[in-house]
Amino acid sequence: MNMRRARGFTLIGAIFLIVVVASLATFMVTIGSVQQTTSVYSLMSSRAQFAVEGGMQWAIGYVIANDACFAAPNDTFTLSGGASDGYTVTLTCLANNVDEGPDNYNVFHLTAVAEKGTIGGVDYYRRKLMASVTTAP
Repeated sequence: MNMRRARGFTLIGAIFLIVVVASLATFMVTIGSVQQTTSVYSLMSSRAQFAVEGGMQWAIGYVIANDACFAAPNDTFTLSGGASDGYTVTLTCLANNVDEGPDNYNVFHLTAVAEKGTIGGVDYYRRKLMASVTTAP
């Protein structure tokens, strides 16, 4: 085989190898970035879940202790400190009085919403819980 004709074949092989290695490196960086972003989203969603559960626990404790809804139909507060810092929790309470013969009691329908960030943005996290609580004997 003539060496003059075979000289360009090595160059084509080297360029092909460089392109393949660069493509694999780009793919690995992209996968790593997506994995990191997914982990952050999962963490922030968990924090929103804990914030909404904390708000619901507070609301349940309040209506059981007072046998009444909170002063305003919607109670909103922003958490500060800890992992749930910056989450806004909105609590809604609706009371229904039930009269069953000699028993008279309330059924409270509670809604808790925890959110953080701008609606429609990639930094927006929201969780909602609903519960019914009664003071029935």
